[in-house]
Amino acid sequence: MGRYRTNPFLWLAVAVLLVALILPIGAMLARSMLFYEVVQKDGTVERAVGELVFTELEVRYSVASDDPEDPTPSQVDLEYLAETRRVWSLDNYRSVFTEERTGRLLLNSGLIAFGGALLALLLGLPMAWIIARTRMRGRMVFAALCLGPAVLPPFFIALGGARQMQAVLIALFDVSGPTLQILNSMLVFGCVLFPVYVLLVGPAMAAVPAGPWEAARLLRGPRAAFRHVTLPAVLPAVVGAFVLVFVLALADFAIPDVLGFMLPAGGSTANVFATEMFMQWTKHGNVGRAVATAAPIVLLTLGLLLVALAMLRRSPVFAAARGQRVRPPCDPRPRRKVVAYLFVAAVLGVSLVMPMAKIATWGGAGAESVTGGSFNPQATDTSGVALFDFSTTLDKTTGSREERDRWLLTAFLAALLSMTIAVPMARAASRAGRGARALVVLMGALPLAIPGTVLAVGTLLLWQAIPGLWLRPLESSILRSVLILAVKFLPFALVAAWLALRSVRRGHEEAAAMLGAGGLTRAWRVIRPQALWGLVAGGLMVFVLALRELDSVALIDLRILPIRLYDQIHRSRMGLEANLLFLCQAYLLGPALLAALVLGLKRRKPGV
Repeated sequence: MGRYRTNPFLWLAVAVLLVALILPIGAMLARSMLFYEVVQKDGTVERAVGELVFTELEVRYSVASDDPEDPTPSQVDLEYLAETRRVWSLDNYRSVFTEERTGRLLLNSGLIAFGGALLALLLGLPMAWIIARTRMRGRMVFAALCLGPAVLPPFFIALGGARQMQAVLIALFDVSGPTLQILNSMLVFGCVLFPVYVLLVGPAMAAVPAGPWEAARLLRGPRAAFRHVTLPAVLPAVVGAFVLVFVLALADFAIPDVLGFMLPAGGSTANVFATEMFMQWTKHGNVGRAVATAAPIVLLTLGLLLVALAMLRRSPVFAAARGQRVRPPCDPRPRRKVVAYLFVAAVLGVSLVMPMAKIATWGGAGAESVTGGSFNPQATDTSGVALFDFSTTLDKTTGSREERDRWLLTAFLAALLSMTIAVPMARAASRAGRGARALVVLMGALPLAIPGTVLAVGTLLLWQAIPGLWLRPLESSILRSVLILAVKFLPFALVAAWLALRSVRRGHEEAAAMLGAGGLTRAWRVIRPQALWGLVAGGLMVFVLALRELDSVALIDLRILPIRLYDQIHRSRMGLEANLLFLCQAYLLGPALLAALVLGLKRRKPGV
């Protein structure tokens, strides 16, 4: 690491990780073990749940009850108050890890995540094969359309398609309440996350070596070639993608929340870890309990991510030898082509066309008002705005232009910061020893293991713990959101940076160093021409992910467009909401398609 110690960008990465990841985690751990006790003059001692609220006459607080969702309010007049004191205890963790409720939360969250990952696998593997292994016409168009479900905010597809899926589930299985919500969440996650398999498994299918496959097929037949060559090459990517999709679904907050709100009248909801933690923070003010509630999910997802990384490391996306001869794409028979086209049409129809078509109806006769609750939507007017009339929509939605600009600027700065710190980290990991590589991998995996709402809670706690008034002006700025989003999507930036830097020929850089070129000169004259377009594509990808993120900023910044929209669709779904959703979609799909175009040009011109 000696030659990297003077790299200012590496020190910037250390500072960002410290402020946006390490210290928030420390603040969460400290707050989860801190309790306030109220001591009365008669010797009575009560342990408060959450914070103490002092008024001129009394101190108000809540105490734990048998139901953690419903703490009991309490108060003590100041004339009877002896003292308030702070105590440290692991009671929150004992409660979370021993309560029967935790088992139900784990079961609900696990069922939704496993079902969503399995359905995404069933949809994603055939799509990956069609795109990566065939010569079918239009497969590149299919690949571009698969970006839609991947880059749109998850609640977009939930809003547009969940009610139709819900009706099918009721008709087929006669389910209701929590079971209906869980099954519907599985369907939505399957439609949202199947592109992960296309992105990770498709390249593995395309990179199966031709020589071993041809030898195995010649000696022992097609089945032996599949069993001994194709399956070992593709299986690590399949397992890694499955675990990654499971983790993404496990930590999601928006989809279970929206689908619980859309249940038929009288239906009870199924609680999951993400919503439970959010409610403990926002509704009950029990910060310690909120943090402790997230502990099982963080431990579980961290372990699963290590498994996913170990498997994906063996995938051709990251580890295959470049330059080897691979199997050429196949040309399916006419019947199989028809089946493949029908399958693609069905998958894209359910995951993309149907949600967009449903949301488009909000601007017409199918618009609905849900002011009285989402359970009983009623037809109403269209808010006096034509579909796709974005300018009028922004004019009629007070403050939406400023919120849009704030949203775009936050995501752009987060992507820029994330790539700025990812490049020196990826470079240090590839050139330094095993210790540095392991540390970079850990820092890259940790943000994926921490749900966005948990990271937001840690950031709030950290800023509250810093004394002084000099940070107050920054609380209303976008700084906190930029830091959170930059760290949240650092894993994706690291992968993009590593793949881009892998294309840099080491001999060129060493030759420049021998000629006396400094670090900045080598970076500009040698690394930039070879890695630029890969880094640009990675930055665009992180920009899109930051734009679609909701969980990490829901508690931090309410003045961005997706947060307003997410709150607004709980009350009304009319022309204004439809146009705002399509406007968000346009801002998301633009950079996503540009990133795909950059990657396509880079593949055609590898020397660029």
